[in-house]
Amino acid sequence: MQYYLIFITILFFPLYSAEYDVGDTVDLDDQSQRFSVCNGEYTSSDLGLEDFNGDLNGGHYFVTWFDISATW
Repeated sequence: MQYYLIFITILFFPLYSAEYDVGDTVDLDDQSQRFSVCNGEYTSSDLGLEDFNGDLNGGHYFVTWFDISATW
């Protein structure tokens, strides 16, 4: 029975290990990560969340919505 409980815990642990939840504010460390832009129109070839933070980008504030999904 103990092995069954450990197996179930290990199996479902990744489902509840998200760093952020709905309504959370993204940390400044995570905002400073840069990502390459390979499609679409953007002002430079890399993108960081700090580009949308008015405290960091010179006073231009944005509301950002992320729709992230996987179809596996």
